Amino acid sequence: MSATRSVRDLVSVLDRAIREALAETRPDPPHDPQARARHAQTCLLEAVDATRAGDTDVPPAALACLDAACEHLEYGELLEARTLLTAARGLLTAGHRPIGRDHAAAS
Repeated sequence: MSATRSVRDLVSVLDRAIREALAETRPDPPHDPQARARHAQTCLLEAVDATRAGDTDVPPAALACLDAACEHLEYGELLEARTLLTAARGLLTAGHRPIGRDHAAAS
């Protein structure tokens, strides 16, 4: 149970970092797109490093998407980074959705 909790906590940390990075890379005209890309990259790298240090079963494909997004942010490629961030978020939520009433009723 403790391991499950830590995985959920790390997924939550990653999800927050992804949401923050998505907000920083919005297509609206930013004042300093390079600074926003660097900030998004820093948030993501910290979250990914914390996840890897936790040695958990966070989906490897999600971490690969986040690594690739960081590379695109390094070069200021915001659209590509946003695509990968969205994919990573989908992979994280697909692997760690809590079972609610809707899912239980369908079983």
